[in-house]
Amino acid sequence: MFLRASIMAVILLAPQAGTLPNEAKGLHLLWVPGAMAGLSNETPGFKVRDPLTQVESTFAKAGDLEPMLATLPPQMKENGVWISTSNAFLYVAEEELELKALSDLAGKRGINVFICELAEQPKGWKKLEVP
Repeated sequence: MFLRASIMAVILLAPQAGTLPNEAKGLHLLWVPGAMAGLSNETPGFKVRDPLTQVESTFAKAGDLEPMLATLPPQMKENGVWISTSNAFLYVAEEELELKALSDLAGKRGINVFICELAEQPKGWKKLEVP
């Protein structure tokens, strides 16, 4: 399983009443693990393009994304946050805790979070549920 079961439970995205979230209309993040930083010259953390300013940034801490989550346009909030990941074995416990923190922040704002490894896209998206 992608993350340790004691930290996260991942549930398949199942059809719900009403409209299903649309990936193309949500907020996209690339979660870059520290283990890849040296190989790809990427900064580890959550890489995202601000939907209001179109500025791309990488945030090491989930809490740094709070202002962006607070100002998301309503349509993006309705469609959720979509996190693309690398291979599961590359993420360490501290990084997994940041994912949990991000899921908690989004959940407090009523924003669903979806996650998928890059190699499994576009069909591997799953809704992230925090126990």
